[in-house]
Amino acid sequence: MRTAEKQRLREQIKMISKESPLISGSGAPFVKSLLRLDLWKNSSTILLYAPIEWEADPRELIRAAPECSFLFPRVAGDHLEIHRIGPRSRWTTGPYGISEPDPGSWDPASLSEIDLAVVPGLAFDPSGGRLGRGKGFYDRLLGHPEFRGVKAGLAWDWQIVAEVPSDIDDISMDLVVTPGKIHQSGSTLDKLGERG
Repeated sequence: MRTAEKQRLREQIKMISKESPLISGSGAPFVKSLLRLDLWKNSSTILLYAPIEWEADPRELIRAAPECSFLFPRVAGDHLEIHRIGPRSRWTTGPYGISEPDPGSWDPASLSEIDLAVVPGLAFDPSGGRLGRGKGFYDRLLGHPEFRGVKAGLAWDWQIVAEVPSDIDDISMDLVVTPGKIHQSGSTLDKLGERG
């Protein structure tokens, strides 16, 4: 376990986030990059997230691609449930202060439906390594046998580090999208070829 290394990196990123100029909550620099990717053309059901603090806001993709079906996660115990947004969907605040689907107004969805998962993180590396907040929710979701989609991390350029410390249960991204660059892991093209 590389717990101490991960915690040091979490603290480092949180310090940098307080000093970094950015448009709080904006996803605009990322939306154009995502829409230009070939994988977007093969994706009709997309998992997004509601941002917190300084995270990029991927919800701008809903307006940019109204023809797609969009899903969002909801904390349920030690895992994430998936729900589809609709015209009457309402938000609620989850146990960690994050906006999440109100299950009474959202339709449930399954992991097997997801073509593309847009994932938050504290830090990423060019090979797709991801550092989360330490609860393992996304690692469990993306590592589930039913999930077969493409995993795309969303990060500001300053969130990219040389190497994210990882353990056996940590799930890597297929690509990481920043305003300045798209980082693809070595297996991404093979995976996209299988889906196309």
